[in-house]
Amino acid sequence: MLLLGGMPASVLDHIVGRAPRLRWIHSASAGVDRIATAVVRERGLAVTNARGVFSRPIAEYVVMMMLAVARRLPQLLELQRERTWQPLRGRELSEMTVGIVGYGSIGVEVARLLAPFGCRVLATRRRPERGAGEGSRVEMHGLDQLEMVLRSSDVVVVAAPLTDETAGLIGAEQLAQMREDAWIINIARGRLIDELALRRALESGWIGGAVLDVFNEEPLSPESPLYGTPNLVITPHTSWASDQVIERTVDLFVDNLRRDRAGETLRNLVNLEVGY
Repeated sequence: MLLLGGMPASVLDHIVGRAPRLRWIHSASAGVDRIATAVVRERGLAVTNARGVFSRPIAEYVVMMMLAVARRLPQLLELQRERTWQPLRGRELSEMTVGIVGYGSIGVEVARLLAPFGCRVLATRRRPERGAGEGSRVEMHGLDQLEMVLRSSDVVVVAAPLTDETAGLIGAEQLAQMREDAWIINIARGRLIDELALRRALESGWIGGAVLDVFNEEPLSPESPLYGTPNLVITPHTSWASDQVIERTVDLFVDNLRRDRAGETLRNLVNLEVGY
């Protein structure tokens, strides 16, 4: 068994190569893009992840940002800095359509927290035939209908895993399909969005704004032009952080360790062929 946090793929491959009795790797994060290496696949190792551990705090972050966007908090804070009294009209979430790109554990929790607000929620997933869950009012679509979801949404939440299929999923073409007043929120992986295309979209006014908690390279350099991009809210990959995360992480790992010793099926087994 090997418990991993943030580790370069090259270091992981070196460790795997020196551990002939290794059978199982557990990722302390939900994403396994750094773990699904050719060496790990060739060995046929079992890989589990932390799916579900971070869903609640990330979903709360998304709702917080949606409320901030709807009530125009970024503009109000700017007016305060300018010492300007200018009342702004906001929107109610009940009149908004939210598109969730990637309906995994985080997407499900986002939709659950939004339900009391009365939003219309559209979502995409790789296998839309699985539906959105019993009692859910989420409208489910396949990735082949991503354009429709982007065109229909006031806020787009990117929550898909990073795989070969989803890298660069949101580029210039997809951003051009969004409404001029729409916002996009990325809490998944930085590489899902083309950052240069996003900068151009924001500078040109193609879309209303963006919230980024993840980036192509982290930490984000102080010289990054993203810091000066208009209508862009930047947070330092903190959407997942809460006092409960460590407790849930430990509980999941201990339960899987017990299951491994008892010969039972592990929780959160990852399909390395699809990347999650």
